[in-house]
Amino acid sequence: MPIEVVGWVAVVLTQVFWIPNILRLVRTREVEGYSLVAWGLMLVGLSCWLLYFAAKGDVVGIVANTSGVAGAAITLGCIWLWRTGARRIGDIPNNDSDSVNHPVNL
Repeated sequence: MPIEVVGWVAVVLTQVFWIPNILRLVRTREVEGYSLVAWGLMLVGLSCWLLYFAAKGDVVGIVANTSGVAGAAITLGCIWLWRTGARRIGDIPNNDSDSVNHPVNL
């Protein structure tokens, strides 16, 4: 078995990882526990690998890291969008203690 076949199997097995992760993020919009900095570093690292494999002309590395960059970028975008979106002023609940002790008269 040529080593390229092992490379393609590795690409398929490792890149399928992005699909359920991204689908879950999009479906639930729950980004609690995801680190914006960590995913930013992942995106930069995978981009560097992509440039490296592109310079070497390694098709397996190019395909693997193109998929990785896309998956990391989508994940990072979801984290940034939904973590930032939840912090908009209109979305912050009012925890004013007076509103708890004095209900609105109907």
